Amino acid sequence: MALHDPRLEWGLSVLPSPGGLLRSDDGRSVLSRVVGILRSFGEGNEALSASEISRLAGLPMSTCHRILSALVEQRLLEKSPEGRYHVGLVLWEMASYAPRSVGVQRLALPFMRDLSTITQYPVHLAVREGSESVFIERLAPADSPFDRPRVGSRYPLHVTSVGLVLLANAPAAVQDGFLSGSLRTYTPLTETDPVRLRKRLAGIRTQGFAVSDRQVVLDAISVAAPIRDWTGTVVAAISVNTPLGRLHEQSAAHAVQTAALGITRSWQQSVSSS
Repeated sequence: MALHDPRLEWGLSVLPSPGGLLRSDDGRSVLSRVVGILRSFGEGNEALSASEISRLAGLPMSTCHRILSALVEQRLLEKSPEGRYHVGLVLWEMASYAPRSVGVQRLALPFMRDLSTITQYPVHLAVREGSESVFIERLAPADSPFDRPRVGSRYPLHVTSVGLVLLANAPAAVQDGFLSGSLRTYTPLTETDPVRLRKRLAGIRTQGFAVSDRQVVLDAISVAAPIRDWTGTVVAAISVNTPLGRLHEQSAAHAVQTAALGITRSWQQSVSSS
């Protein structure tokens, strides 16, 4: 009687692969399959069926079911009584230890609360990951007309005010690579011309803040300012999001820059005192 090999449950070849990672018959490692499933979740895809995950991850249904069962067992995913899957608390717990987000998030929260209280509008905190801005914190009044962007949302760098700040202060190679690629359009006003965007980025570096005027949706404007670490490197951006016609650019920019400066100084003091 042949011995059972657990690798077969994951659709893996029993032959060793280069680099030591087990690979399936289609050449994908088990890690890439798991990551593909986890990346299926996102804004608008918070709860997914097995068939939806199979399609989004590009996996056969049988393989997808086996991996989903293992992820649920390890509490990386949770399964509802209706049979839909969503991100488990273990993933949130692990994410809370990411130093690039949790450090600035912890320092920023008091300033974000003050800024939201003063302006009475949603305040967002974001960091750059590759060619996207990732929103890692959000505070908003209970009666806010906006429920997005949510924590975990991702947008291309050229459309949001935080993204523009992060792109303007990114290394030249990052800017060149981003501006040479295809730039997504969200509204008729979304700026996608690389020459005009490059000029705009230079202006953002000079004035110290960025404005996104109906670049993502036609009823909202936002203003953002950079947050720097103890080396002076821009590591995050903070923004205020307002309905169309409600933004007083200079006063909003001053308030956001003041909050960003407060977070920057708190970060520098925390490092010098440690």
